[in-house]
Amino acid sequence: MSWLDTSEGRTLSDSYLKKFAGKSSQKVYRSEIRQFFQFFSGDLSELTAGVFVQYREHLSHRSKNATVKRKFSMLNGFFKFCETQIPGFQSPIGRNYGDLQAFGDSDYAESEAFEHHIDGWKETLICESTKETYSGHVRLFFRWFGKYPKEVTQAVLVAYRDHLLRERKLKHSTVWNRFVAMNGFFKFLAARSRKFKNPMNFKGLKLVPPRKDTGYYSVLSEKQIRAFLDQPDTSEPAGIRDHAMLRLLCTYGLRAGEVCKLRFGDLEPERVGGQQKIWVMDRKGQIGRRENTAIILNGPVLAAVDIWLDWLRHRGVHADALTPIFLPFHHDRKELRIRLNRKRAMEKKPPTVQTVENIVARYADSAGLKTGASRVVSPHALRHSALTMLAREGIKLIDLKYLAGHQDVSTTMIYLHAVQSYDDHVGLHSPVNR
Repeated sequence: MSWLDTSEGRTLSDSYLKKFAGKSSQKVYRSEIRQFFQFFSGDLSELTAGVFVQYREHLSHRSKNATVKRKFSMLNGFFKFCETQIPGFQSPIGRNYGDLQAFGDSDYAESEAFEHHIDGWKETLICESTKETYSGHVRLFFRWFGKYPKEVTQAVLVAYRDHLLRERKLKHSTVWNRFVAMNGFFKFLAARSRKFKNPMNFKGLKLVPPRKDTGYYSVLSEKQIRAFLDQPDTSEPAGIRDHAMLRLLCTYGLRAGEVCKLRFGDLEPERVGGQQKIWVMDRKGQIGRRENTAIILNGPVLAAVDIWLDWLRHRGVHADALTPIFLPFHHDRKELRIRLNRKRAMEKKPPTVQTVENIVARYADSAGLKTGASRVVSPHALRHSALTMLAREGIKLIDLKYLAGHQDVSTTMIYLHAVQSYDDHVGLHSPVNR
C-alpha cells in the first residue's frame, strides 16, 4: 500500500483537489498523482530527489518532454500543498532556479525551457547570422552536457574546452567563438533571474582569441575613401543603393549591421536647415545598456540617401515604419538582370551583414584598394577610417564616443591610434615644451 492509500494520503489529496472547480480538472490531477504513487509505493518520508529522477526516466520512455514537464508541474503543486499541511515535510523538487525543470526534462537542450530561453536571448542579438550561429553554439554545449544551466560549473566548462580542442580538434578561434556565445547566454540567464549566477570565468579558461584579418584596423586616406565612394554606378539601381550605404559607412562610421537595420521609421520626417535626423537603434553592447543614437544627415550623404528613397518611391515601393531603408536585390534569371527583391521587401527583411561585406569588398577591388592578403578593406576598416578622420578634424572624444555608439570611452580610443603625427601632436602644444 502506498502513502496515497493511507488515511493521511486520501485526506490531503481530497483537500488539494477541492482547489480545482471543474470535475474534469480534478480527475486529471487525481490521475497524475495516483500514477506517481503507483510507481513509488513508499512512505512520504522516504521521498527523495532520486525518486523523481527515476520517475522522470520511467516516463521518458513513453512520453514526450512536454508531457513529462506537465506531469511534474502537477506533482509539484501537490507536494507544495503537502508542505503546508505536514510539519517537517519538504518537497524534494526544491525551490531553487531550474529545480522543477531539471526533474521535468531529461535533456535541457531538447526542452521547452531551452527554446524559451534561446528565443528570448536571440531577441537581444542584432544580426540574423549571429542569432543562428550563437544559438547553435549554445545548443551544442547543452547537448554535450545534458543538464540544466544551474548545474554548469567552471570545471564543466574547462572539460568542454578540452573536449573541443583535444577530441574534436577544433581551431582555437572556433573554440573562442563558441565560448563567447555561451558566455552571452549565461549573462542573459543571470539578468533574467537573481537566483542564477553566470558560472563562466572567461579569463580563467585561458582561451586563445582569433587573430583579426590583416587590415581589420586599416585606416584609409581621404583620397582613398573618395576613390572608393566613386565606384558605385549610380545609373543603376543597385549602385544608387550601394552609394548611399557606403556614404553612411564612410561618413559616420556606422557598423555594417547598423546600416542594415535602418528602417523608414528611424527617419524623422521634419528637416531643419536642409538636414534630417535619423536614429540608429539598439546599438552593439551589453544587454540593458544599449542606447539609440541620433545622427544628422546632410551634404552628399543626405543627397545620396534622398536619391535612393526617390528611386524606391518611383518604383511603387510602399514603405511603413518597419520597412528597411536599404532593400536587397536579386538576380532575375528570366530577364538576366538585377531586380529589387520585392518579396523580401514585403517581408521587411533587410540585407545581411554578409551582403554589405561583399559590397565593400567589390568596390574596394575596383578602386584598387585591395591588394592580396596584405590589405583587407572591410566595413570595419571603413568605420575605423571614418572615426579617425573625424578625430583628425578635431572632433571631441566625447562626441566621437556618442557617434560610434561605444559604452566605454576606452573603446573609442582604439580608433585614434593614427591621429598623432610628427607635424601635429600633443608635445607641440605644451607651453613648457616650446
